[in-house]
Amino acid sequence: MDLRPTTHPVRGFLWVAGGWTALILAFAGAILPVLPCTPFVILASFCFYRGSPRMHAWLHRSAWFGPMLDDWQHYRGVRRSMKYRALFLVAAVVACTLIYSNLTWWMQYVVLAGVSVGLYVILTCRTLPDDTPRAPRSA
Repeated sequence: MDLRPTTHPVRGFLWVAGGWTALILAFAGAILPVLPCTPFVILASFCFYRGSPRMHAWLHRSAWFGPMLDDWQHYRGVRRSMKYRALFLVAAVVACTLIYSNLTWWMQYVVLAGVSVGLYVILTCRTLPDDTPRAPRSA
């Protein structure tokens, strides 16, 4: 499979559209406990790399996602504090949702099933110690 950036305008547009879709899902994953954020940011980086080197560089320079992407690219992992923060936020939001909502019993199980997928993704990512040196800037 060819992993270089594409020069075909239609394919480039589709890759960029896929990158924006993944980035929107990442923003939703930062708010909703059902969706994990990090895999969508990594997918957006890949799509932008294939479709637009300029968008790829912009994403890697961003204050929110740049350090996470650099850690992933250099170390293939997520920092311990980031992982604990994500687990805490997911647990807190799900607990509040299940306690204060009027969901039926089967819908509560649907929410728990979706959240368990997100927790599985978070827990199976490689954990980096917080004192790991910052990865060099990639873009």
